Amino acid sequence: MRVKVAEHATLFYDRGSLVWDDYLHHRQYRISETAELLCRKFSQFTEIDELLAPLADPERVAVRGVVDELLAAGVLVVEGSTEHRTERALLAAWSSWGAGARHFHFASRTLSDDDYQDADEHDAALDSKLVDFPPPSPFARRGVAEVGLPELGAAPDWGDRGLFEVLLDRRTTREFGAEPLGVVELAHLLAILGGASPTRQRIGRTGTVFKTTPSGGGRHPIELYVHATRVDGLDPGWYHYDGRNHVLEPLGAVWGRAELARGAGDQDWIGEAAAVITYTGLLERTRWRYDTPRAYRVVQLDVGHLSQTAYLVATAMGLGVGFTAALRDELVERALGCDPTEEVVLGMTAIGPLPL
Repeated sequence: MRVKVAEHATLFYDRGSLVWDDYLHHRQYRISETAELLCRKFSQFTEIDELLAPLADPERVAVRGVVDELLAAGVLVVEGSTEHRTERALLAAWSSWGAGARHFHFASRTLSDDDYQDADEHDAALDSKLVDFPPPSPFARRGVAEVGLPELGAAPDWGDRGLFEVLLDRRTTREFGAEPLGVVELAHLLAILGGASPTRQRIGRTGTVFKTTPSGGGRHPIELYVHATRVDGLDPGWYHYDGRNHVLEPLGAVWGRAELARGAGDQDWIGEAAAVITYTGLLERTRWRYDTPRAYRVVQLDVGHLSQTAYLVATAMGLGVGFTAALRDELVERALGCDPTEEVVLGMTAIGPLPL
């Protein structure tokens, strides 16, 4: 029987032990030193009996026992088996995206026997958590300095356009005019994206808040940062948007067109926009309520919902708008002061007047 090490897994150290993480089946095992050495021997399909033949009888029996344990655990797969065929199909389908993408997808994929709490059980768990672990705030502050913004008001002029018309007119813009963006337009867009709903502003006891865009569990982990390049009434530079107080907080960093393009994966059109809105995800907001890997997918979905809202509002205003996720995260993190272990860069929306 020829066997080899399964490739649908990752290895990592946890408290001094090597852990085998089978993300395909959601199983983890601590690997002994003997098992680790054996795995190295089976990096390619190898006949078990031939490998063990040089060993003395007692040692051969002991090692064969470890091999059988690895087979039972799925760490080793048999050539031609169902597991082997499944793995070959997996690797062929996901090869171009690499091991990281495979791991993310399958580790956050739910299985047929996964448990889900019903509403009462989930509420009871949150009640218990509230005793010792208060929820994070749904709104963040980044400094003491702030720039006030015009209020949204009850009926902005751009709200008169019909939804169907706006949906049909929505386009990704990669060319912008040289005119500045009005601060009122920017303020309205930020209020719609990052502020509490004007009709439901109460923050729930677990830190939930209603906004115009849906979010998993009402957690709204997405934070908004703005780089003003040509915005009437604003000095150029990076700002954080405080959605609770509807103000911008200057961060100090100022990027030119070349820096904006480089931060956006060398996309020159980003540098031509009058302003860009960058989205980050404060993971603790979602993690406080949902402690499964699946929740990380929800954060990614949240920014998609928010991006579409930005598209529709900007289109209703008659502005050009375009979204990209092709960013150099590290450069953006430095400008925003983000710790990537807690606040992840997700995407960027460029906005500005359309070319004449």
